[in-house]
Amino acid sequence: MDFKRIRHALAVAEEKSFARAADKVNLSQPALSRSIQTLEEELGVLLFDRDNRNVNVTSVGAVFLARAKKLAYEMRGLERDMALLRSGDGGSVAFGAGPFPMASVVPRMTDLLRERHPGLRISITTNNWRQLLTQLRGEQLEFFIADTRDIEPAPDITITPLFRQHGALLVRTGHPLLDRPLRLDDLLDYGLASVTLPERVRPLVHRIFGIPQDAALPVALQCDQIPLLVHATVNSDLVLLATQAAVTEALADGRLAMLDVRGLSDVSTDVGIVQLFGRTMSPGAVVAIEVLREVAEQTVATVVHGRQQP
Repeated sequence: MDFKRIRHALAVAEEKSFARAADKVNLSQPALSRSIQTLEEELGVLLFDRDNRNVNVTSVGAVFLARAKKLAYEMRGLERDMALLRSGDGGSVAFGAGPFPMASVVPRMTDLLRERHPGLRISITTNNWRQLLTQLRGEQLEFFIADTRDIEPAPDITITPLFRQHGALLVRTGHPLLDRPLRLDDLLDYGLASVTLPERVRPLVHRIFGIPQDAALPVALQCDQIPLLVHATVNSDLVLLATQAAVTEALADGRLAMLDVRGLSDVSTDVGIVQLFGRTMSPGAVVAIEVLREVAEQTVATVVHGRQQP
């Protein structure tokens, strides 16, 4: 069975059109039709029902194409692995990062990668974990680092725990909340600035603020870009819900100050590395993860040390 013909059948199933599929695989439409007919003759079954307008997968075709899709995935992985073995280096890496890791560990990680591997081409995507997981499964990323608590275990991915970052409530220097004893009721007078909260964190935040679980949180600004959230908080009376590790620079230079709120130790992010199961990593991805682990250890140690200071 010619694997090219299997790829042709997958293209027809995806496009639901011989004309569009022919463009996708760079064949003429007659040549694609002959390829599909030959495959059907080899299998002894019809894969597609055809009429003048539509192409539909038959019930037998659906079974075949489901297996063929897995085979195509494995074949792409095999071709990729062999190319890496031939080249001996793998001069690029594409990975993703959620909002908090992007702010806390990725900048230093990138500095070290550029310093130690100046020839490595680095592509970084920042987004929420749902979008990153879609891109990972689409083979656009080799791995991503994000809060993994809401990610359901699946046979096609591997999740490696990396570190935990605890939550903090922060305001600009000179904020009215810093001038008087803090009460939780006072926080409700000011809007929250926050990333998209993980589902498992929302009940904890409701509890801390004393808000019924079925009521909306007072989120005035929601964004998955930490620099924008910091900018907005520094220039307004918003209260920022973030992790201390994600805003160390703004804390160090005095732009932000932490509020002393009980219960925030329960609000945390469990950051981990997510990658495709069984997929051989490129040399670039291997060194990127090594540096990532190094920076993560340094970042966690710095935050813990900072908390212990009087």
